[in-house]
Amino acid sequence: MKNLILLLIIGISVNLSVSAKQNAPELILYNGKIFTSDPVKSNAEAIAMRGERILIIGLNQEIKKLAGAKTRLIDLQGRTVISGINDAHYHFSPDPKGFSLQFKTLEPSWEETAAAIEAAVKQSRTGIWILGYVGSNVVLNEQITRYTLDKIAPNHPVLLRAFYGHGYILNSKAMPLLQIGEEEADPMGGYFERIANSKKINGRFWEYAEWKPNRILVNQVSDAEAIAELKKIAGEAVGFGITSMQIMSSMPIDRFAKLLIKADLPIRVRAIPFAMTTPAKRDLSEFEMLSKLKFPNSKVKVSGVKWVLDGTPYERGAVLRQPYSDKSDWKGKLNFPDGEVLKMVKESLALKQQFLAHCAGDKCAETVFDAMEKTGAKIDWKSLRYRIEHGDGVTEDLIPRAKNLGVIIVQNPTHFTLTDVLNSRYGSSHKFMSLRTLIESGVNVAFGSDGPMNPFLNIMFAAIHPARPSEAITREQAVKAYTFGSAYAEFAEKEKGILMSGKLADLTVLSHDIFNVPAPELPKTQSVLTVVGGKIVYDAQVLK
Repeated sequence: MKNLILLLIIGISVNLSVSAKQNAPELILYNGKIFTSDPVKSNAEAIAMRGERILIIGLNQEIKKLAGAKTRLIDLQGRTVISGINDAHYHFSPDPKGFSLQFKTLEPSWEETAAAIEAAVKQSRTGIWILGYVGSNVVLNEQITRYTLDKIAPNHPVLLRAFYGHGYILNSKAMPLLQIGEEEADPMGGYFERIANSKKINGRFWEYAEWKPNRILVNQVSDAEAIAELKKIAGEAVGFGITSMQIMSSMPIDRFAKLLIKADLPIRVRAIPFAMTTPAKRDLSEFEMLSKLKFPNSKVKVSGVKWVLDGTPYERGAVLRQPYSDKSDWKGKLNFPDGEVLKMVKESLALKQQFLAHCAGDKCAETVFDAMEKTGAKIDWKSLRYRIEHGDGVTEDLIPRAKNLGVIIVQNPTHFTLTDVLNSRYGSSHKFMSLRTLIESGVNVAFGSDGPMNPFLNIMFAAIHPARPSEAITREQAVKAYTFGSAYAEFAEKEKGILMSGKLADLTVLSHDIFNVPAPELPKTQSVLTVVGGKIVYDAQVLK
Protein backbone atom coordinates (compact mmCIF):
# COMPACT_ATOMS: atom_id res chain seq x y z
CA MET A 1 0.00 0.00 0.00
CA LYS A 2 2.85 2.40 0.92
CA ASN A 3 4.52 1.71 -2.41
CA LEU A 4 1.25 2.36 -4.22
CA ILE A 5 0.79 5.67 -2.41
CA LEU A 6 4.40 6.61 -3.18
CA LEU A 7 3.89 5.82 -6.88
CA LEU A 8 0.72 7.93 -6.92
CA ILE A 9 2.55 10.87 -5.32
CA ILE A 10 5.42 10.53 -7.79
CA GLY A 11 2.95 10.32 -10.68
CA ILE A 12 1.08 13.43 -9.54
CA SER A 13 4.35 15.33 -9.13
CA VAL A 14 5.53 14.31 -12.59
CA ASN A 15 2.18 15.32 -14.12
CA LEU A 16 2.25 18.67 -12.34
CA SER A 17 5.81 19.25 -13.52
CA VAL A 18 4.90 18.37 -17.11
CA SER A 19 1.80 20.58 -16.90
CA ALA A 20 3.85 23.46 -15.53
CA LYS A 21 6.35 23.14 -18.36
CA GLN A 22 3.61 22.88 -20.95
CA ASN A 23 2.02 26.06 -19.57
CA ALA A 24 5.30 27.88 -19.10
CA PRO A 25 5.47 31.55 -20.17
CA GLU A 26 6.30 32.19 -23.80
CA LEU A 27 7.97 35.50 -22.98
CA ILE A 28 9.58 36.82 -19.81
CA LEU A 29 10.97 40.33 -19.40
CA TYR A 30 13.11 40.72 -16.30
CA ASN A 31 15.52 43.07 -14.56
CA GLY A 32 13.41 46.13 -15.29
CA LYS A 33 11.66 49.02 -13.57
CA ILE A 34 8.05 48.14 -14.27
CA PHE A 35 5.41 50.78 -13.55
CA THR A 36 2.11 48.91 -13.59
CA SER A 37 -0.44 51.75 -13.16
CA ASP A 38 -1.97 49.38 -10.58
CA PRO A 39 -2.58 51.28 -7.30
CA VAL A 40 -2.22 48.03 -5.31
CA LYS A 41 1.09 46.94 -6.83
CA SER A 42 2.59 49.88 -8.68
CA ASN A 43 6.12 48.56 -9.26
CA ALA A 44 7.74 45.27 -10.22
CA GLU A 45 10.93 43.84 -11.73
CA ALA A 46 9.72 41.17 -14.14
CA ILE A 47 6.69 40.12 -16.14
CA ALA A 48 5.71 36.77 -17.67
CA MET A 49 3.36 36.37 -20.65
CA ARG A 50 1.65 33.47 -22.35
CA GLY A 51 -0.57 33.84 -25.37
CA GLU A 52 -1.99 37.34 -25.39
CA ARG A 53 -2.23 37.63 -21.61
CA ILE A 54 -0.02 38.50 -18.66
CA LEU A 55 0.57 35.42 -16.51
CA ILE A 56 2.21 37.06 -13.54
CA ILE A 57 4.20 40.12 -12.59
CA GLY A 58 6.62 40.37 -9.71
CA LEU A 59 10.27 39.98 -8.66
CA ASN A 60 13.03 38.69 -10.94
CA GLN A 61 13.67 35.47 -9.04
CA GLU A 62 10.04 34.34 -8.78
CA ILE A 63 9.26 35.13 -12.43
CA LYS A 64 12.41 33.67 -14.01
CA LYS A 65 11.96 30.29 -12.32
CA LEU A 66 8.72 29.86 -14.31
CA ALA A 67 10.64 29.69 -17.59
CA GLY A 68 10.36 26.55 -19.68
CA ALA A 69 12.58 25.21 -22.44
CA LYS A 70 10.86 27.36 -25.06
CA THR A 71 10.45 30.51 -23.00
CA ARG A 72 12.16 33.58 -24.43
CA LEU A 73 13.84 35.62 -21.71
CA ILE A 74 14.81 39.25 -22.32
CA ASP A 75 17.03 41.18 -19.90
CA LEU A 76 15.61 44.70 -19.66
CA GLN A 77 18.91 46.02 -18.36
CA GLY A 78 17.17 48.24 -15.84
CA ARG A 79 14.92 49.96 -18.36
CA THR A 80 11.52 51.43 -17.55
CA VAL A 81 8.41 49.50 -18.60
CA ILE A 82 4.85 50.86 -18.69
CA SER A 83 1.52 49.61 -19.97
CA GLY A 84 1.02 50.31 -23.66
CA ILE A 85 0.06 53.92 -24.36
CA ASN A 86 -3.56 54.39 -25.48
CA ASP A 87 -4.05 57.54 -27.59
CA ALA A 88 -7.67 58.41 -26.84
CA HIS A 89 -8.11 61.17 -29.45
CA TYR A 90 -6.56 60.90 -32.90
CA HIS A 91 -7.80 61.99 -36.35
CA PHE A 92 -7.29 60.18 -39.65
CA SER A 93 -8.11 62.10 -42.84
CA PRO A 94 -5.67 61.26 -45.65
CA ASP A 95 -5.51 63.66 -48.58
CA PRO A 96 -5.67 62.74 -52.27
CA LYS A 97 -2.60 63.22 -54.42
CA GLY A 98 -1.75 66.86 -54.87
CA PHE A 99 0.75 69.57 -53.96
CA SER A 100 1.13 69.98 -50.20
CA LEU A 101 2.21 73.44 -49.08
CA GLN A 102 5.08 73.50 -46.62
CA PHE A 103 5.65 76.24 -44.05
CA LYS A 104 8.31 76.89 -41.43
CA THR A 105 5.71 77.46 -38.71
CA LEU A 106 2.09 76.55 -37.95
CA GLU A 107 1.19 80.23 -38.29
CA PRO A 108 2.47 81.43 -41.67
CA SER A 109 1.63 84.97 -42.70
CA TRP A 110 -0.61 85.61 -45.69
CA GLU A 111 2.44 86.79 -47.64
CA GLU A 112 4.20 83.48 -46.96
CA THR A 113 1.06 81.54 -47.85
CA ALA A 114 0.52 83.42 -51.11
CA ALA A 115 4.17 82.91 -52.11
CA ALA A 116 3.86 79.18 -51.40
CA ILE A 117 0.73 78.92 -53.57
CA GLU A 118 2.44 80.81 -56.40
CA ALA A 119 5.39 78.41 -56.24
CA ALA A 120 3.02 75.40 -56.22
CA VAL A 121 1.26 76.70 -59.35
CA LYS A 122 4.59 76.87 -61.18
CA GLN A 123 5.70 73.42 -60.01
CA SER A 124 2.51 71.42 -60.66
CA ARG A 125 0.41 70.75 -63.71
CA THR A 126 -2.96 72.39 -64.21
CA GLY A 127 -5.81 70.90 -62.24
CA ILE A 128 -3.73 69.38 -59.44
CA TRP A 129 -4.96 69.99 -55.90
CA ILE A 130 -2.98 72.55 -53.88
CA LEU A 131 -3.56 71.81 -50.19
CA GLY A 132 -2.19 73.62 -47.19
CA TYR A 133 -2.58 73.85 -43.43
CA VAL A 134 -2.42 77.39 -42.07
CA GLY A 135 -3.15 79.12 -38.77
CA SER A 136 -5.38 81.86 -37.46
CA ASN A 137 -3.23 84.56 -39.14
CA VAL A 138 -4.68 83.43 -42.45
CA VAL A 139 -8.02 81.91 -41.47
CA LEU A 140 -9.19 84.98 -39.53
CA ASN A 141 -8.15 87.40 -42.27
CA GLU A 142 -11.52 88.21 -43.83
CA GLN A 143 -9.85 89.76 -46.87
CA ILE A 144 -8.72 86.31 -48.01
CA THR A 145 -11.56 84.82 -50.04
CA ARG A 146 -12.00 82.52 -53.04
CA TYR A 147 -11.31 85.50 -55.29
CA THR A 148 -8.00 86.24 -53.55
CA LEU A 149 -6.97 82.64 -54.21
CA ASP A 150 -8.33 82.74 -57.79
CA LYS A 151 -5.90 85.53 -58.69
CA ILE A 152 -2.95 83.39 -57.57
CA ALA A 153 -4.19 79.99 -58.79
CA PRO A 154 -6.92 80.36 -61.45
CA ASN A 155 -6.40 76.85 -62.87
CA HIS A 156 -5.72 74.80 -59.74
CA PRO A 157 -8.16 73.80 -57.01
CA VAL A 158 -6.88 75.29 -53.74
CA LEU A 159 -7.97 74.44 -50.21
CA LEU A 160 -6.48 76.08 -47.12
CA ARG A 161 -7.41 74.53 -43.77
CA ALA A 162 -6.76 75.64 -40.22
CA PHE A 163 -4.31 73.15 -38.69
CA TYR A 164 -6.58 73.04 -35.63
CA GLY A 165 -9.53 72.00 -37.82
CA HIS A 166 -11.87 74.99 -37.59
CA GLY A 167 -11.91 77.36 -40.58
CA TYR A 168 -11.42 76.62 -44.31
CA ILE A 169 -10.85 78.77 -47.41
CA LEU A 170 -11.12 77.50 -51.00
CA ASN A 171 -11.00 78.98 -54.48
CA SER A 172 -13.56 78.81 -57.27
CA LYS A 173 -11.87 75.89 -59.02
CA ALA A 174 -12.23 73.75 -55.88
CA MET A 175 -15.93 74.38 -55.35
CA PRO A 176 -17.44 72.01 -57.94
CA LEU A 177 -14.88 69.32 -57.01
CA LEU A 178 -16.18 69.49 -53.42
CA GLN A 179 -19.81 69.74 -54.57
CA ILE A 180 -20.27 73.26 -53.27
CA GLY A 181 -22.66 75.38 -55.31
CA GLU A 182 -22.49 79.15 -55.79
CA GLU A 183 -25.36 79.59 -53.31
CA GLU A 184 -24.92 76.39 -51.30
CA ALA A 185 -27.27 76.20 -48.32
CA ASP A 186 -25.72 76.11 -44.87
CA PRO A 187 -25.74 72.65 -43.28
CA MET A 188 -26.97 72.28 -39.72
CA GLY A 189 -24.10 73.06 -37.38
CA GLY A 190 -22.01 75.01 -39.90
CA TYR A 191 -22.08 77.87 -42.36
CA PHE A 192 -20.60 79.44 -45.48
CA GLU A 193 -19.65 83.09 -45.50
CA ARG A 194 -21.40 85.13 -48.21
CA ILE A 195 -20.61 88.14 -50.37
CA ALA A 196 -22.27 91.19 -48.82
CA ASN A 197 -25.96 91.60 -49.68
CA SER A 198 -26.10 88.31 -51.58
CA LYS A 199 -26.35 84.55 -51.13
CA LYS A 200 -23.17 83.96 -53.10
CA ILE A 201 -20.45 82.03 -51.26
CA ASN A 202 -17.14 83.87 -50.79
CA GLY A 203 -15.04 80.71 -50.24
CA ARG A 204 -14.74 80.88 -46.46
CA PHE A 205 -16.60 78.23 -44.44
CA TRP A 206 -16.81 76.84 -40.93
CA GLU A 207 -17.66 73.86 -38.70
CA TYR A 208 -20.12 71.35 -40.21
CA ALA A 209 -19.86 73.09 -43.57
CA GLU A 210 -16.33 71.61 -43.59
CA TRP A 211 -17.24 67.98 -42.93
CA LYS A 212 -18.94 67.09 -46.22
CA PRO A 213 -16.08 68.57 -48.32
CA ASN A 214 -13.66 66.66 -46.05
CA ARG A 215 -15.48 63.44 -46.84
CA ILE A 216 -15.55 64.12 -50.57
CA LEU A 217 -11.82 64.81 -50.45
CA VAL A 218 -10.97 61.68 -48.47
CA ASN A 219 -13.17 59.55 -50.76
CA GLN A 220 -10.75 60.42 -53.56
CA VAL A 221 -8.07 58.45 -51.70
CA SER A 222 -7.88 54.84 -52.86
CA ASP A 223 -8.11 51.93 -50.44
CA ALA A 224 -4.48 51.04 -51.13
CA GLU A 225 -3.34 54.59 -50.36
CA ALA A 226 -5.42 54.74 -47.19
CA ILE A 227 -4.08 51.39 -45.97
CA ALA A 228 -0.52 52.50 -46.66
CA GLU A 229 -1.13 55.63 -44.60
CA LEU A 230 -2.68 53.61 -41.77
CA LYS A 231 0.34 51.30 -41.70
CA LYS A 232 2.64 54.32 -41.61
CA ILE A 233 0.74 55.74 -38.63
CA ALA A 234 0.78 52.37 -36.83
CA GLY A 235 4.51 52.06 -37.46
CA GLU A 236 5.10 55.44 -35.88
CA ALA A 237 2.81 54.50 -33.00
CA VAL A 238 4.58 51.29 -31.99
CA GLY A 239 7.88 53.17 -32.15
CA PHE A 240 6.50 55.36 -29.37
CA GLY A 241 5.07 52.44 -27.40
CA ILE A 242 1.49 53.21 -28.40
CA THR A 243 -0.49 49.97 -28.46
CA SER A 244 -4.04 51.35 -28.78
CA MET A 245 -5.54 54.28 -30.66
CA GLN A 246 -9.03 55.73 -30.65
CA ILE A 247 -9.39 57.23 -34.10
CA MET A 248 -11.96 59.58 -35.61
CA SER A 249 -11.91 59.61 -39.41
CA SER A 250 -13.53 61.73 -42.11
CA MET A 251 -14.26 58.49 -43.96
CA PRO A 252 -17.67 56.79 -43.79
CA ILE A 253 -17.40 54.56 -40.73
CA ASP A 254 -18.12 51.31 -42.56
CA ARG A 255 -15.36 51.96 -45.10
CA PHE A 256 -12.92 53.02 -42.41
CA ALA A 257 -13.60 49.95 -40.27
CA LYS A 258 -13.19 47.57 -43.21
CA LEU A 259 -9.92 49.24 -44.19
CA LEU A 260 -8.65 48.76 -40.64
CA ILE A 261 -9.48 45.06 -40.83
CA LYS A 262 -7.76 44.75 -44.18
CA ALA A 263 -4.71 46.67 -42.98
CA ASP A 264 -4.30 44.25 -40.02
CA LEU A 265 -2.37 46.80 -37.98
CA PRO A 266 -0.14 45.72 -35.07
CA ILE A 267 -2.07 48.02 -32.71
CA ARG A 268 -5.61 47.95 -31.33
CA VAL A 269 -7.96 50.53 -32.84
CA ARG A 270 -11.29 51.89 -31.73
CA ALA A 271 -12.93 53.54 -34.75
CA ILE A 272 -15.26 56.39 -33.78
CA PRO A 273 -17.79 57.64 -36.36
CA PHE A 274 -17.90 61.29 -37.36
CA ALA A 275 -21.42 62.21 -38.45
CA MET A 276 -22.52 64.50 -41.27
CA THR A 277 -25.36 67.02 -41.37
CA THR A 278 -27.61 68.39 -44.11
CA PRO A 279 -29.39 71.76 -44.22
CA ALA A 280 -32.44 70.01 -42.77
CA LYS A 281 -31.04 67.70 -40.10
CA ARG A 282 -28.23 65.74 -38.48
CA ASP A 283 -27.56 62.48 -40.29
CA LEU A 284 -27.69 59.53 -37.87
CA SER A 285 -27.23 56.80 -40.48
CA GLU A 286 -23.64 56.00 -39.51
CA PHE A 287 -24.54 55.71 -35.85
CA GLU A 288 -27.45 53.44 -36.70
CA MET A 289 -25.16 50.97 -38.50
CA LEU A 290 -22.79 50.54 -35.54
CA SER A 291 -24.53 47.42 -34.25
CA LYS A 292 -23.66 45.69 -37.54
CA LEU A 293 -19.99 46.66 -37.50
CA LYS A 294 -18.67 43.86 -35.30
CA PHE A 295 -15.29 42.29 -35.94
CA PRO A 296 -14.67 39.46 -33.46
CA ASN A 297 -11.18 38.03 -33.16
CA SER A 298 -9.67 41.26 -34.48
CA LYS A 299 -7.98 44.26 -32.89
CA VAL A 300 -10.69 46.58 -34.26
CA LYS A 301 -13.86 47.74 -32.59
CA VAL A 302 -16.31 50.43 -33.68
CA SER A 303 -18.39 52.52 -31.29
CA GLY A 304 -19.40 55.97 -30.10
CA VAL A 305 -21.55 58.97 -31.02
CA LYS A 306 -19.33 62.01 -31.69
CA TRP A 307 -20.59 65.58 -32.15
CA VAL A 308 -18.61 68.82 -32.43
CA LEU A 309 -20.51 71.36 -30.35
CA ASP A 310 -18.21 74.36 -30.57
CA GLY A 311 -14.87 75.47 -32.00
CA THR A 312 -11.54 76.47 -30.44
CA PRO A 313 -10.05 79.59 -28.84
CA TYR A 314 -7.96 80.20 -31.99
CA GLU A 315 -10.92 81.47 -34.02
CA ARG A 316 -12.94 82.45 -30.92
CA GLY A 317 -15.15 79.46 -31.60
CA ALA A 318 -15.08 78.05 -28.05
CA VAL A 319 -18.41 79.02 -26.49
CA LEU A 320 -18.01 81.00 -23.26
CA ARG A 321 -20.19 82.13 -20.39
CA GLN A 322 -18.39 85.49 -20.36
CA PRO A 323 -17.31 87.61 -23.36
CA TYR A 324 -13.92 87.09 -24.96
CA SER A 325 -11.22 89.22 -23.39
CA ASP A 326 -10.16 90.53 -26.83
CA LYS A 327 -13.70 90.84 -28.27
CA SER A 328 -16.04 92.15 -25.61
CA ASP A 329 -19.21 91.72 -27.68
CA TRP A 330 -18.64 88.03 -28.45
CA LYS A 331 -19.05 84.83 -26.43
CA GLY A 332 -18.92 82.37 -29.31
CA LYS A 333 -21.87 80.39 -30.64
CA LEU A 334 -22.79 76.75 -30.23
CA ASN A 335 -22.93 74.79 -33.47
CA PHE A 336 -26.30 73.43 -32.36
CA PRO A 337 -29.03 74.94 -30.16
CA ASP A 338 -29.55 73.62 -26.63
CA GLY A 339 -32.58 71.60 -27.70
CA GLU A 340 -30.56 69.80 -30.34
CA VAL A 341 -27.88 68.90 -27.78
CA LEU A 342 -30.62 67.45 -25.60
CA LYS A 343 -31.75 65.33 -28.57
CA MET A 344 -28.17 64.12 -29.07
CA VAL A 345 -27.97 62.90 -25.48
CA LYS A 346 -31.30 61.07 -25.79
CA GLU A 347 -30.26 59.54 -29.14
CA SER A 348 -27.07 58.15 -27.64
CA LEU A 349 -29.16 56.48 -24.94
CA ALA A 350 -31.50 54.97 -27.54
CA LEU A 351 -28.55 53.79 -29.65
CA LYS A 352 -26.77 52.45 -26.54
CA GLN A 353 -23.63 54.26 -27.59
CA GLN A 354 -21.17 56.38 -25.65
CA PHE A 355 -21.64 60.12 -26.26
CA LEU A 356 -18.51 62.11 -27.16
CA ALA A 357 -18.82 65.88 -27.32
CA HIS A 358 -16.14 68.24 -28.60
CA CYS A 359 -16.33 71.09 -26.09
CA ALA A 360 -13.63 73.74 -25.68
CA GLY A 361 -15.64 76.46 -23.95
CA ASP A 362 -17.18 76.50 -20.47
CA LYS A 363 -20.65 77.33 -21.81
CA CYS A 364 -20.39 74.31 -24.10
CA ALA A 365 -19.55 71.97 -21.22
CA GLU A 366 -22.34 73.49 -19.13
CA THR A 367 -24.80 72.87 -21.99
CA VAL A 368 -23.87 69.17 -22.11
CA PHE A 369 -24.25 68.82 -18.33
CA ASP A 370 -27.63 70.62 -18.50
CA ALA A 371 -28.81 68.24 -21.24
CA MET A 372 -27.77 65.18 -19.22
CA GLU A 373 -29.52 66.42 -16.09
CA LYS A 374 -32.68 67.33 -18.03
CA THR A 375 -32.75 63.85 -19.60
CA GLY A 376 -33.22 62.19 -16.24
CA ALA A 377 -31.79 62.07 -12.73
CA LYS A 378 -32.53 58.34 -12.43
CA ILE A 379 -30.20 57.44 -15.29
CA ASP A 380 -26.96 55.81 -14.15
CA TRP A 381 -24.78 58.37 -15.94
CA LYS A 382 -21.55 57.13 -14.37
CA SER A 383 -21.95 53.75 -16.08
CA LEU A 384 -22.43 55.46 -19.46
CA ARG A 385 -19.09 57.32 -19.26
CA TYR A 386 -20.00 60.26 -21.48
CA ARG A 387 -16.92 62.03 -22.75
CA ILE A 388 -15.97 65.68 -23.13
CA GLU A 389 -13.24 65.89 -25.75
CA HIS A 390 -10.71 68.60 -24.79
CA GLY A 391 -12.79 69.78 -21.83
CA ASP A 392 -10.80 73.00 -21.48
CA GLY A 393 -13.89 74.75 -20.18
CA VAL A 394 -14.66 72.30 -17.37
CA THR A 395 -13.64 74.91 -14.84
CA GLU A 396 -13.60 74.61 -11.05
CA ASP A 397 -17.30 75.40 -10.59
CA LEU A 398 -18.28 72.78 -13.19
CA ILE A 399 -16.03 70.01 -11.87
CA PRO A 400 -18.51 68.78 -9.19
CA ARG A 401 -21.15 68.35 -11.90
CA ALA A 402 -18.68 66.47 -14.09
CA LYS A 403 -17.89 64.13 -11.19
CA ASN A 404 -21.53 63.54 -10.29
CA LEU A 405 -22.38 62.70 -13.90
CA GLY A 406 -19.37 60.41 -14.28
CA VAL A 407 -18.12 62.43 -17.25
CA ILE A 408 -14.67 61.60 -18.65
CA ILE A 409 -12.44 64.48 -19.73
CA VAL A 410 -10.20 63.57 -22.66
CA GLN A 411 -7.44 66.15 -22.57
CA ASN A 412 -4.65 66.92 -25.06
CA PRO A 413 -1.66 68.34 -23.17
CA THR A 414 0.06 69.88 -26.20
CA HIS A 415 -2.82 72.37 -26.14
CA PHE A 416 -1.41 73.65 -22.84
CA THR A 417 1.29 75.40 -24.87
CA LEU A 418 -1.15 77.91 -26.38
CA THR A 419 -0.37 80.42 -23.64
CA ASP A 420 -0.45 83.55 -25.83
CA VAL A 421 -3.72 82.53 -27.51
CA LEU A 422 -5.36 81.57 -24.21
CA ASN A 423 -4.26 84.74 -22.42
CA SER A 424 -5.41 86.87 -25.34
CA ARG A 425 -8.80 85.18 -25.69
CA TYR A 426 -9.63 84.43 -22.05
CA GLY A 427 -7.48 86.91 -20.11
CA SER A 428 -4.25 86.24 -18.23
CA SER A 429 -6.09 85.13 -15.08
CA HIS A 430 -8.26 82.56 -16.87
CA LYS A 431 -9.24 79.31 -15.16
CA PHE A 432 -9.45 77.11 -18.24
CA MET A 433 -7.59 73.82 -18.81
CA SER A 434 -7.84 72.36 -15.33
CA LEU A 435 -5.98 69.08 -14.85
CA ARG A 436 -4.67 68.51 -11.33
CA THR A 437 -7.96 69.70 -9.85
CA LEU A 438 -9.92 67.34 -12.09
CA ILE A 439 -7.91 64.33 -10.98
CA GLU A 440 -7.89 65.28 -7.30
CA SER A 441 -11.66 65.80 -7.47
CA GLY A 442 -12.16 62.26 -8.71
CA VAL A 443 -13.01 63.06 -12.34
CA ASN A 444 -11.72 60.43 -14.76
CA VAL A 445 -9.13 61.88 -17.15
CA ALA A 446 -7.78 60.32 -20.34
CA PHE A 447 -5.11 61.63 -22.71
CA GLY A 448 -5.07 61.81 -26.48
CA SER A 449 -2.72 63.55 -28.87
CA ASP A 450 -4.97 65.58 -31.23
CA GLY A 451 -1.72 66.85 -32.66
CA PRO A 452 1.84 65.51 -32.50
CA MET A 453 1.63 61.79 -31.76
CA ASN A 454 4.59 61.73 -29.35
CA PRO A 455 3.03 60.70 -26.00
CA PHE A 456 6.11 61.74 -24.05
CA LEU A 457 5.76 65.28 -25.37
CA ASN A 458 2.23 65.25 -23.95
CA ILE A 459 3.43 63.75 -20.66
CA MET A 460 5.99 66.57 -20.38
CA PHE A 461 3.37 69.26 -20.95
CA ALA A 462 1.01 67.62 -18.46
CA ALA A 463 3.83 67.61 -15.88
CA ILE A 464 4.71 71.30 -16.35
CA HIS A 465 1.40 72.72 -17.71
CA PRO A 466 2.68 75.92 -19.36
CA ALA A 467 -0.80 77.47 -19.45
CA ARG A 468 -1.49 76.95 -15.72
CA PRO A 469 1.53 75.61 -13.79
CA SER A 470 -0.59 75.18 -10.65
CA GLU A 471 -2.61 72.55 -12.56
CA ALA A 472 0.45 70.42 -13.45
CA ILE A 473 0.36 66.76 -12.42
CA THR A 474 2.99 64.15 -11.63
CA ARG A 475 4.47 62.00 -14.37
CA GLU A 476 2.94 58.94 -12.74
CA GLN A 477 -0.49 60.57 -12.97
CA ALA A 478 0.16 61.45 -16.60
CA VAL A 479 1.11 57.86 -17.46
CA LYS A 480 -2.03 56.58 -15.72
CA ALA A 481 -4.15 59.01 -17.76
CA TYR A 482 -2.50 57.74 -20.96
CA THR A 483 -2.95 54.07 -20.03
CA PHE A 484 -5.69 53.21 -17.54
CA GLY A 485 -7.56 56.49 -18.09
CA SER A 486 -7.74 56.03 -21.84
CA ALA A 487 -8.74 52.37 -21.44
CA TYR A 488 -11.51 53.41 -19.05
CA ALA A 489 -12.65 55.97 -21.61
CA GLU A 490 -13.38 53.15 -24.07
CA PHE A 491 -14.82 50.66 -21.55
CA ALA A 492 -11.68 48.52 -21.85
CA GLU A 493 -10.10 48.85 -18.40
CA LYS A 494 -10.87 45.20 -17.60
CA GLU A 495 -8.66 44.17 -20.51
CA LYS A 496 -5.86 46.74 -20.64
CA GLY A 497 -4.39 49.88 -19.14
CA ILE A 498 -2.83 48.12 -16.13
CA LEU A 499 -0.02 45.56 -16.04
CA MET A 500 -1.34 42.72 -13.91
CA SER A 501 -2.16 39.02 -14.14
CA GLY A 502 -4.93 38.24 -16.60
CA LYS A 503 -4.79 41.52 -18.54
CA LEU A 504 -3.78 41.79 -22.17
CA ALA A 505 0.00 41.78 -22.54
CA ASP A 506 0.23 45.26 -24.08
CA LEU A 507 3.33 47.09 -22.89
CA THR A 508 6.36 49.11 -23.89
CA VAL A 509 9.99 49.16 -22.78
CA LEU A 510 11.33 52.71 -22.93
CA SER A 511 14.60 54.27 -23.95
CA HIS A 512 14.46 56.77 -21.06
CA ASP A 513 13.47 56.59 -17.40
CA ILE A 514 10.51 58.90 -17.90
CA PHE A 515 9.90 59.26 -14.16
CA ASN A 516 13.34 60.70 -13.42
CA VAL A 517 14.91 62.30 -16.50
CA PRO A 518 14.86 66.12 -16.74
CA ALA A 519 11.62 67.36 -18.32
CA PRO A 520 13.24 68.51 -21.61
CA GLU A 521 14.49 64.95 -22.15
CA LEU A 522 11.01 63.41 -22.06
CA PRO A 523 10.10 64.09 -25.73
CA LYS A 524 13.26 62.24 -26.80
CA THR A 525 11.84 59.00 -25.38
CA GLN A 526 11.15 56.14 -27.77
CA SER A 527 10.14 52.54 -27.30
CA VAL A 528 12.91 49.98 -27.54
CA LEU A 529 10.44 47.10 -27.37
CA THR A 530 6.67 47.20 -27.90
CA VAL A 531 4.46 44.20 -27.12
CA VAL A 532 0.82 43.84 -28.16
CA GLY A 533 -1.09 40.78 -27.03
CA GLY A 534 2.14 39.05 -25.97
CA LYS A 535 3.74 39.52 -29.41
CA ILE A 536 6.68 41.81 -30.06
CA VAL A 537 5.50 44.27 -32.70
CA TYR A 538 8.46 46.65 -32.49
CA ASP A 539 12.05 45.89 -31.59
CA ALA A 540 14.82 48.52 -31.74
CA GLN A 541 17.37 45.70 -31.31
CA VAL A 542 18.94 47.18 -28.18
CA LEU A 543 17.95 44.35 -25.83
CA LYS A 544 19.39 40.85 -26.00
